[in-house]
Amino acid sequence: MGESFDVTKCMSFTLNEQFMEKFVDPGNHNSGIDLLRTYLWRCQFLLPFVSLGLMCFGAVIGLCACICRSLYPTIATGILHLLAGLCTLGSVSCYVAGIELLHQKLELPENVSGEFGWSFCLACVSAPLQFMASALFIWAAHTNRKEYTLMKAYRVA
Repeated sequence: MGESFDVTKCMSFTLNEQFMEKFVDPGNHNSGIDLLRTYLWRCQFLLPFVSLGLMCFGAVIGLCACICRSLYPTIATGILHLLAGLCTLGSVSCYVAGIELLHQKLELPENVSGEFGWSFCLACVSAPLQFMASALFIWAAHTNRKEYTLMKAYRVA
């Protein structure tokens, strides 16, 4: 019965703590600011919100495309989906790069596995889906240039 277990505790970070500087030697504020890790962390926090905003704005423009029966809002929706996919891909890349840089500074404890979770996998899947949605909107706008109707746009998208 002399077994000892390491107990870890999850902590939530406030918004201010999300944007704090990362230091060259983690935990030592006298070691100087690691600008690369600091900006990677900030980007991986902000880019999903930018992507979500672009997707919502694209949805509003897509509704306008259906109401107006015009090609240009559909092309704009496709471009916004493309930009949202790039933001999602950038966020995933910033996260992976930041974690790899952190693992160079700190070693994982023995009983901790450094695997990516389900939310990371969903982010990796969502970027290609956003690119496919972008391609479908742009393709729908170009193939139905002369006969653009509400039903055709709905079937293609």
